[in-house]
Formats: sequence, C-alpha cells, structure tokens
Amino acid sequence: MDRDLAWKSEFEEFVEKIMDEHEIPGVSVALAGPDEVIYARGFGYRDREAKTPATEETTYGMASITKSFAGLGITMLEGDGELSSMDRIVEHLPEFRAGGGLEDRAMNVGHFMNHTSGLPPTGALRYSMVRSMEGDPAAEELDRIGAWEKYVDRDPIDDYDDLLDYLAEEKPHLLGRPGEQFSYSNDAYALLGTIIERTTGKSFADFIGGRVLDPLGMDHSSFDLGFLQGREDVATLYAKSREDEVYRAPKWQDAPAMVAAGFLRSTVLDMVRYGGMYLRGGTDTRGERLLSDVGYRSMCGGVFPASRTQYYGRGFTTRPDYHGATLIEHGGSLKGVSSHFGFVPERGLTASVVANLQGVPAAKIWLALVNLAMGLPLDEVRSVEPEFEASRDQLERFVGRYRSEEGANIHVFLDGDDLFAEIEGKNHQLRPSGPDTVAVWYRGQEVGVRFIPGPGGDVWAMYYGLRIVPRVED
Repeated sequence: MDRDLAWKSEFEEFVEKIMDEHEIPGVSVALAGPDEVIYARGFGYRDREAKTPATEETTYGMASITKSFAGLGITMLEGDGELSSMDRIVEHLPEFRAGGGLEDRAMNVGHFMNHTSGLPPTGALRYSMVRSMEGDPAAEELDRIGAWEKYVDRDPIDDYDDLLDYLAEEKPHLLGRPGEQFSYSNDAYALLGTIIERTTGKSFADFIGGRVLDPLGMDHSSFDLGFLQGREDVATLYAKSREDEVYRAPKWQDAPAMVAAGFLRSTVLDMVRYGGMYLRGGTDTRGERLLSDVGYRSMCGGVFPASRTQYYGRGFTTRPDYHGATLIEHGGSLKGVSSHFGFVPERGLTASVVANLQGVPAAKIWLALVNLAMGLPLDEVRSVEPEFEASRDQLERFVGRYRSEEGANIHVFLDGDDLFAEIEGKNHQLRPSGPDTVAVWYRGQEVGVRFIPGPGGDVWAMYYGLRIVPRVED
C-alpha cells in the first residue's frame, strides 16, 4: 500500500505545516487507483487528549460529500426507469410548497441535483441538528456568543414531513425561476433523500447501503450514529471558539431530516473504494455494473456553471480543464469535520482527505496530494482569478451587509480605496477581478466572489461559498 513515492516526504511536511497553522488535531488521507491503494496515512490524533493517533482506518464524518451518494441514488433509479431527472418535484412530493406559487410546480429533480431550483439558503439544517447538539460544548459556545437562540427560536425539524412543513410555512423568497440561478441548497438534497425513500419504500440509508456501500465493500461506512458505538478507531470531534481556541466538542451532529445532505460517516479508505467505482466506469471490483454508461456520464458531467471555471451536477463539482484532466470533487463541513473527496478519471486517481476540526483547508491538502500524483508542483492551484482595475465608484456599489437564513452574515465595506469583507468576525481584503467580481483569500486559497446586479444595475446579492446571499442593507 505505502509505496516508495518520490513525493511522500514533501507531501507529509506540507500536511504537518497546515496542521500546525490551523491547530488541527487529526487528519487522514488516502490516494488510490482503480483497484489499489497507492498511499494512505493518518496524521496527528483522533483524540488529542488521549494521544491516540489518527490512522487511515479512523472513522470521521463526511458532511456534504454525502450529496454525491444522493445524486448517485437518483441516477440509479433513473437507470432503473423508476423516475426521471425531468420529473417535477410535486410528482413525487405532492405536498411540496416553497412559497413560489407556479415556480414550486416548475422545479424538477434535476434542478434539485444541480442546485438550480431557486431555493435560497435557509435555516432548516440548523433546526434539524438542534436536538443532537444539546449538551455539547459547541452549543455552550454558541450560547456564550449569543448565537444559540437561532437554533431554538422554533420547533426542531425531526423528519422529512417537518422539513416540508417548514418550507411551506416559511415561504422562503426564491432567488429566481427554476434553472436561472445556481445556489447551493441543503434542503434540496435532503428532499432528494425523501424522493428516494418514497420511490423505493426503503430508507435512504438502507437503499444506499444495499446498492452502493455493500457492493463496494465500504464496511466502515454508515449513516447510523449507532454504528459508531463500540468502534475503537473513531475521530473525536473538535471546534474553535470565536477566539480561535480549539476545544473538544465530542457530540456528533445528526439530522434525520437531512441525512441525504450530509450525514455519512466513513473512512478515507472506504471513500477511495467509492472513487474506484467511478474510475472503473461504474462497476464494482468484480466487474458488476452499478451504473449504466449513461448514468456514469451523468454523474461525471457537471452541467451548470458554479464559478468561472467549474460546473456542478448530481453532487459533484467538475473542473474540465485542469492540465489536460478533469477534477471531479466535493467537500464537506460540519462541526468536527472538514472533508474533501474526488477523482481524476483520465489519470486513474481518486483521493480523500478528512480532518476532525471544522473550517480547515482539507481541499488544499486534497489538491496537493492529487498534484503530486499527477507530477505537478504541490502548490499548483485550480485557477487564478483575473486582475482588474476598479474605480472607487465601482467598489462602492458592493458596499453593504449580506445575510442569509442559513447563517451567512457578511459586511462589505471600504477602507480608503480598498474593499474588505467581514466574514465570521474577521476582515478579508477583496481584490477586484472583474466589473462585478472580486477575489478573496480564504482558508488557504483564493476564491472568487460575484456581486449580482438587478435590472436597474443595483447589487441585490453576492455569490459566495457557492450560495447566493441577499443584500439586506447599505
């Protein structure tokens, strides 16, 4: 498994440097080909206080990497003739209401898979996790800074029926007509899980377990928190206070209504087994087909622009022009989880990285590993945002506060002739990259931000973190 790789020392020094910079207790990584593990290792501790090491077999949360399993489940059912990505949501969920009137009826399964339904970021995930967070130090920290009240200002969302009721009652203001705008939606992926359950008569966990996890030998993976009980090599979860102090926050977040959106628990070795299925064109290790050729192409072909250089579809982002290869990937973030997974079909590579602390650059570690395996410099980046000379008048258009019910609260302001954004209590300089775009250095990498003007030219929202965040005041 652990070959004599020329880049091994360089990569391991890089991981240890990032761990020091971000005070990460533990990280696990794996790199594989279609049928063999090339490199796998744990760094640091799965339990910092007990000094128990992280390994390649340590179980972590995968967070939003789970979305690709929901996309895969829908794609499998489409191949079985059980449904179509063109089916309207109300054909499968007749009670679905989101406050959009005719727009509700126009949303289809494909819109949900591609984050183009028009649903805005809502507070549903927060209300779905609240019961599992009670009594955890992370909840105490939220209460200390005055944020816990947002979790308990309405009844919890305990199941899919509660989620459908929440959307009908809240009537979230849609971001546009279905198919117009890309904005990441946990709610949409949660409801894809509902559609899978109603179509198959099985729970989402049982359907994915029988059709994906079991055939691929992913024996250390489960959606059930009870699966972790009695297992020895399980990550302890950590969080950061507002003062950037890392503390132990051991309760696992859970959300039965949102299971398809982000609640798989797995290991990096199991995840590269999953990636191997895609590298083999949709088959398990015995050659049994899990995906049709059409289904495989659907899973690996992002269809809607999510940024200047990447596309999204069925639970994956796709970058089609990375040094002659395609990066197909997805990250995840929850309390105690920073994860990243993906594969490069043309090079026959799949990799997985996960840490037991939220908000750290797992994606940067993942890309460094893939770069070295592809023979590229470790620090090669996915893309570079353009340079652009903006006038003060142009920058003043962006000034304001942007908020979403999901929790984004971003203040964009000018300091002299420089534009800044206050994000999560810290100021980040915004570098102009186009008439309506800027670049910001965040979590170890430069990312693009787009300001969205309305018909009259006034900015009504910003696109940040794959989400449209409405402007609420100047």
